[in-house]
Amino acid sequence: MLLPMAMNCSRSQRKEMRKLLHFATCWMCTARVLLPLFLHSLRSGSDIQDYSLTGYVWSAVTPSPEHLGDEVNLKVTVLCDSLQEPLTFTCNCSSTVDLLIHQTLCYTHDELRDVDVGNFVLKPCGLEEFLQNKHALGSHEYIQYCRKFDIDIRLQLMEQKAVRSDLARTVNDDQSPSTLNYLVHLQERPVKQTISRQALDLLFDTYHNEVDAFLLADGDFPLKADRVVQSVKAICNALAAVETPEITSALNQLPPCPSRMQPKIQKDPTVLAVRENREKVVEALTAAILDLVELYCSTFDADFQTAVHGSRKHDLVQEACHFTGPLAFTVYATHRIPITWATSYEDFYLSCSLSHGGKELCSPLYTRRAHFSKYLFHLIIWDQQICFPIQVNRLPRETLLCATLYALPIPLPGSSSEANKQRRLPEALGWVTTPLFNFRQVLTCGRKLLGLWPATQESPSARWSAPNFHQPDSVILQIDFPTSAFDIKFTSPPGDKFSPRYVFGSLREEDQRVLKNIMRKESLYWLTDADKKRLWEKRYYCHLEVSSLPLVLASAPSWEWACLPDIYALLKQWTHMNHQDALGLLHATFPDQEVRRMAVQWIGSLSDAELLDYLPQLVQALKYECYLDSPLVRFLLKRAVSDLRVTHYFFWLLKDGLKDSQFSIRYQYLLAALLCCCGKGLREEFNRQCWLVSTLAKLAQQVREAAPSARQGILRTGLEEVRQFFALIGSCRLPLSPSLLVKGIVPRDCSYFNSNAVPLKLSFQNVDPLGENIRVIFKCGDDLRQDMLTLQMIRIMSKIWVQEGLDMRMVIFRCFSTGRGRGMVEMIPNAETLRKIQVEHGVTGSFKDRPLADWLQKHNPGEDEYEKAVENFIYSCAGCCVATYVLGICDRHNDNIMLKTTGHMFHIDFGRFLGHAQMFGNIKRDRAPFVFTSDMAYVINGGDKPSSRFHDFVDLCCQAYNLIRKHTHLFLNLLGLMLSCGIPELSDLEDLKYVYDALRPQDTEANATTYFTRLIECSLGSVATKLNFFIHNLAQMKFTGSDDRLTLSFAPRTHTLKSSGRISDVFLCRHEKIFHPNKGYVYVVKVMRENAHEATYIQRTFEEFQELHNKLRLLFPSSQLPSFPSRFVIGRSRGEAVAERRREELNRYIRHLTREAPEVAECDLVYTFFHPLPRDEKAVGTSPAPKSSDGSWARPVGKVGGEVKLSISYKNNKLFIMVMHIRGLQLLQDGNDPDPYVKIYLLPDPQKTTKKKTKVARKTCNPTYNEMLVYDGIPKGDLQQRELQLSVLSEQGFWENVLLGEVHIRLRELDLAQEKTGWFALGSRSHETL
Repeated sequence: MLLPMAMNCSRSQRKEMRKLLHFATCWMCTARVLLPLFLHSLRSGSDIQDYSLTGYVWSAVTPSPEHLGDEVNLKVTVLCDSLQEPLTFTCNCSSTVDLLIHQTLCYTHDELRDVDVGNFVLKPCGLEEFLQNKHALGSHEYIQYCRKFDIDIRLQLMEQKAVRSDLARTVNDDQSPSTLNYLVHLQERPVKQTISRQALDLLFDTYHNEVDAFLLADGDFPLKADRVVQSVKAICNALAAVETPEITSALNQLPPCPSRMQPKIQKDPTVLAVRENREKVVEALTAAILDLVELYCSTFDADFQTAVHGSRKHDLVQEACHFTGPLAFTVYATHRIPITWATSYEDFYLSCSLSHGGKELCSPLYTRRAHFSKYLFHLIIWDQQICFPIQVNRLPRETLLCATLYALPIPLPGSSSEANKQRRLPEALGWVTTPLFNFRQVLTCGRKLLGLWPATQESPSARWSAPNFHQPDSVILQIDFPTSAFDIKFTSPPGDKFSPRYVFGSLREEDQRVLKNIMRKESLYWLTDADKKRLWEKRYYCHLEVSSLPLVLASAPSWEWACLPDIYALLKQWTHMNHQDALGLLHATFPDQEVRRMAVQWIGSLSDAELLDYLPQLVQALKYECYLDSPLVRFLLKRAVSDLRVTHYFFWLLKDGLKDSQFSIRYQYLLAALLCCCGKGLREEFNRQCWLVSTLAKLAQQVREAAPSARQGILRTGLEEVRQFFALIGSCRLPLSPSLLVKGIVPRDCSYFNSNAVPLKLSFQNVDPLGENIRVIFKCGDDLRQDMLTLQMIRIMSKIWVQEGLDMRMVIFRCFSTGRGRGMVEMIPNAETLRKIQVEHGVTGSFKDRPLADWLQKHNPGEDEYEKAVENFIYSCAGCCVATYVLGICDRHNDNIMLKTTGHMFHIDFGRFLGHAQMFGNIKRDRAPFVFTSDMAYVINGGDKPSSRFHDFVDLCCQAYNLIRKHTHLFLNLLGLMLSCGIPELSDLEDLKYVYDALRPQDTEANATTYFTRLIECSLGSVATKLNFFIHNLAQMKFTGSDDRLTLSFAPRTHTLKSSGRISDVFLCRHEKIFHPNKGYVYVVKVMRENAHEATYIQRTFEEFQELHNKLRLLFPSSQLPSFPSRFVIGRSRGEAVAERRREELNRYIRHLTREAPEVAECDLVYTFFHPLPRDEKAVGTSPAPKSSDGSWARPVGKVGGEVKLSISYKNNKLFIMVMHIRGLQLLQDGNDPDPYVKIYLLPDPQKTTKKKTKVARKTCNPTYNEMLVYDGIPKGDLQQRELQLSVLSEQGFWENVLLGEVHIRLRELDLAQEKTGWFALGSRSHETL
């Protein structure tokens, strides 16, 4: 009970009052009390057999048919300290790791009888991770990475006792007491919200002194009362500037004073002359202050609480399902109002609404409009009861109360009436949500303080955001809920014992069709009210459509207590969902605890590799949990304890979540819980990583803000600080991956990029001497969360393709946000941007077709190497086209598309996605569906004319697109869970709708194939993409250093006089005709060097001589260089006479060039030009045979006019004919390429009414159509007598079309019970025209 303050309040009695405050032993809410109990059981119940194994980073495992085939062999090199030379094995992909260890031990041990294979592990060289002994070699992602990029597989055999154990948990870690509260306070706390007990004691001392003086005064009561009011105001100001009605009422009993405006109720001044009356006022005031302290302690995370805190406990409980009274409460006031509102707004009112899973339960209710009041502080007082027209027993357990504060702006003086009318619209100033039932399922009661979030932040949704006590000046709403002699508790009902299950096929055909169309929507976001009504009515027929459960539950009309038994029975008897579908039940739409518990149970089967794929979404789903302690929280903590990769990723995701102000407290506790489960060694490792990131962020910021001329010096100075960091701590793992362990920085390999963000290019020294240095990019000023999300989606797409047996050879690199506006990106070796490749052919290189092919040829001189690179290019380019289209990746220019020397293409810098293109006025910068240009097609075709390899490319794109479409629900689930993450371009359903529209889930595969084929044609025909590249080339010229201009596009490396030997004579012997990659002439050049017994012969084209001259002009004035032959000639530029004339002119040019000053004649460019290339090693003097541009198919001979690829199927009295590709058509008589199209008749057809035809393809012998031609109303019995007549013709304008080939297909010879796809040979009638 509160102690009254007596008249003769002595110092000892004042101490007694302070005893009502004491340090809190646990000031957390109920959920926060239960979480430490779980953590203790998690730490003590792990049953660890070998603590050293808890410090291992195990290599991720992703089993797939493609990687585990028995016919796939691996060449593996194993190094061992006991052997001087490494061992090389040829292993089967499906062989287990322990088998390889056993084979290695046979070479290191004479006798294996006492050797336990389990005591040894294999470590990839350069990585601090270990292969899993019981898994197949080919299932490890490290092995798959090496296979993809043709990297040698190098492993190191180690004994377990020799492995680093700095991250391992120990017995002491598990037996030490939980330090959750301590770890919570170690996390980032940008603003200290609470007052300390010591500071409050000082304010109480002042208050008691002023009260003593007031009680003992014989007169001058207004002055004494004013000092009491000032001390009360200081206490209230320290306690969040809250003035409760009890404090106001008590102060109203005091006489008017300067510190407080005139109270509404004026007392007779003579009343306080009686000492007993003053004592009653002080007693009421003291009780009100202590009530405020108790309210403050229950609201804020204070380190003290009142002795009466928590004393309210009811033994009487009434179940909410039996409580028929309406939900009612009193909105008293808002506290801590900004003073600027007094001059900017008037007519304040509050909107109160109830929601469940984002759905409004009834219409909002509003308070009356009120103005400012000034007591101790500025207040907006309503003191009004809100009574919802809904009974408590009709409220779902997870009901949210949302309160939004509105006001009318005050018109500016002198503004027009029209402007005043527009400005008089209500403005939302703040909002807050709070659950009606707490963690104990008890209905909220008593007085509550709720901090409002500014309306400029995300509008209130179904998320369980905590009140805003993160910001020190947040407006506080006071709501008084009713109190009673009993608790009103929501008790979960048991599910019905029986839930009907009916066969879907027993429905009427119309109902089946409607339901299937609804289920094809794949996402609950686009269900109409009619859809929901139909789904809920037919819910007992949907069990076999397992993935439809989220759609069915989203259609439930109510989640009140009376409806739960039916819902829970349906949930319990539903077929087990796979984890990808179960993710859909973790959305904000499903706050019900039982639904979320079941979803977590279903995703419990996730492997560690799959969990890492989906972990960002699961961390976001924590925002939708009603309470801190939940099945999802326990699942994540339990899995994090068992795998260091999960721990590492989870840690950095939670660190990033601390920046989300609405949920920073929740993430703070989860991060503390994670660290509580970790051992001391891992906590220290995380501290080192945070220290390194802070050091790098400081350096990156300094370099970015410095003048360009000073950046290099600042970088060198900052790198010295990084070097001192490693000198002090020894080694540290990079946030990108726990397997990247580094021990120092390599300053000579560090630099920065000259882009807007000025990211740092860093090289770290690998701890493993057998590994290469680790190169990363560190960015400061860019939000990398969007890049992380995009790369995650691409990685999941790549895994889907691989699981389906279609490896698109995607380049997946690591990217990690280590805080808002900063992060790390892995650098891919042996890769160059398309811009740098294209500008080797001049600033207009983006308009040329050959740069990419020439660059790949330069780095892959052998024919087999080049073919392999082209194959990699075809697959990776197709994958990039599909991924960038589905994700709507924009701002695609040639500086954020890269190409590896192995032919793998990939995209970087995903600052724009989901269709948010950059605009030039009203014009979109990205005009094409995706980037696919003619220079890419040139690589695929092997020339400038379409080949059958282009068919393969189109088929790959369409197949990859359809495979992703089958997983539409997965991508909608993953992106939907990220709607609350704060990424600006993924913030509402319109952003999600972009992906839905791109995937077209309601289309058939055939229609989707046709659709994507048209997208390829549109992208290839877009001039805007090349123009965009060209503009970017011009914009980037100011950033291009001289080193970028002084390399020859066809020379893979630079050569010097010292390395090659002095040239004594150069002479162009002759010219030779070439046919590949284009027709033209090459010049055979004889090069003599001093001290060389034989001359060397090289081959160079006129264009390569011209490139040499152009780049020499960048180094030297024109006066120091000889004049170069003119490029332009009259007539055929590739004629024999022109080639001979140019040979003479080039000889004169070379003769003068070699006689110029030594700085010109002996420069590196000249010596690089005349150094032999791999292509020059072939015999000179024989003209190479013409090579077909078609690398896959030989041209048909004789009368055969090529082949056509068709897909024929029959369903529901419809004959479907997909015309896909044609290959190997003959040239026309004039030697030109035809303009082919396909015409089909369904014979017999005497009236020629069945004619159907495709579009016309222009100038190609290998066209692609992917067009569906449909014959409707064909009875199945008629198929036996029908025959397809397919003709391929070339459109000739005003002339008659030329027949290129024809084929007759008897339908009775085809099994149309299933789709028939294949190539059909085309015959031709001799020179017949139609």
